[in-house]
Amino acid sequence: MAELLPRDLGDGVVLHAACAADAAEAFEIVSAERARLREWLPWIDDTTDVETQARFLTGLEQAAYDGRGIYVAIRLDNSLVGFADVRRDRLGAGGEVGYWLAAAAEGRGVMTRTVAALIDVSFDTLRLHRVQLQAGTANLRSRAVAERLGMTFEGVRREAEQLPDRFVDLAVYSVLAHEWPGSVTALAGG
Repeated sequence: MAELLPRDLGDGVVLHAACAADAAEAFEIVSAERARLREWLPWIDDTTDVETQARFLTGLEQAAYDGRGIYVAIRLDNSLVGFADVRRDRLGAGGEVGYWLAAAAEGRGVMTRTVAALIDVSFDTLRLHRVQLQAGTANLRSRAVAERLGMTFEGVRREAEQLPDRFVDLAVYSVLAHEWPGSVTALAGG
């Protein structure tokens, strides 16, 4: 998958393979925005120092190497602003998108373009059949990403994710390969 990255999405947005070299910048964002990120990210309190962040990113490098998914760092005008990934499910035919973004990059279409690029790769390179995105029902920004991309709302998983201070319901969205414009499967007619 390394041959797919870096990927220039335009307007200063570039995706590159997530790696331990991003740890200091990532930890700086997490530290500065911990309260905001804590609202939706269950792992936020586990990220206590740069070394913890580096170990996590090293694990993502290994997961990518093993073919378990694609894990990208998002840069805007050369500054790290977040991460995104698509992880294969256990059966290998589907995947799930996950992400987080620094506040300074919100509202600029960065995440919508990033998720679209990951879905493209999911269908055309990983040959997945289905990609899903789950977001807290009250996380309107994340839900808007799925909706802007034309993903189908499938329903709500009640109290499906434990955050540091509560359980939240998750809205589930998905798209199938034959539904995604431009995918090899869609172009082949199914």
